[in-house]
Amino acid sequence: MFLWADLVDLVRRPFTSLRRIDDRRRVRDGLLALALSVSLPALVTELAALGPFRPPPNLASLPSLTAQGVDIYARWVYQHRFVLPLYGVLISAALWVAAAGLIHVIARTLGGHGDFAGYLKLAGFAALVGLVSLPLSLLDAFLKLQGNSRVELSIGQLLGLLGIGVFLWQNVLLVLAARMHYGLSTERALAAAIGPVGAIVVLAIALVVLAVILTILAQQTPAP
Repeated sequence: MFLWADLVDLVRRPFTSLRRIDDRRRVRDGLLALALSVSLPALVTELAALGPFRPPPNLASLPSLTAQGVDIYARWVYQHRFVLPLYGVLISAALWVAAAGLIHVIARTLGGHGDFAGYLKLAGFAALVGLVSLPLSLLDAFLKLQGNSRVELSIGQLLGLLGIGVFLWQNVLLVLAARMHYGLSTERALAAAIGPVGAIVVLAIALVVLAVILTILAQQTPAP
């Protein structure tokens, strides 16, 4: 239950909460927080995958080639809907660990004196903040099961906005954690945290774009 109390405190009182987590929580607590942050959304996605396939909306308004690509990708995602969340768990966890590792290296290069295990613990709790959108994700999953596409579209847009807010807050927590754990100034903590996070985000986007392109090309290649 302490994880949920820490989650609330990270939203309400991030400074004191990070300090308490750094002092009182163990590394395995941070790893548990990270595991929950990537596995619970995946379970909700698996639930939503039980719903029927629905073609992407507004395809008629897109250029023919773009509409064809969007439709192919949507069908490919639906065909692999139960496997993709499992890959998502592994990739998300790996990206969080990689980001923490890069931040640790840069922070130590800038004169910090913290250890990697301690910062990984704090990064795991920063990832836990992503669960604030879980109730809305559950509602979105039930709407998918019911086929209520009209309300689902509105909930999806709200989820997108909430996701942006959560991402920004997680980055704030990573900066605060770097400043506190490594004893850095705010400027050096920003340099240590934002650069690696930006690189990880760019890499993730590039991988998604590459996957979309390869999927479309594979669907369009005639069978021998």
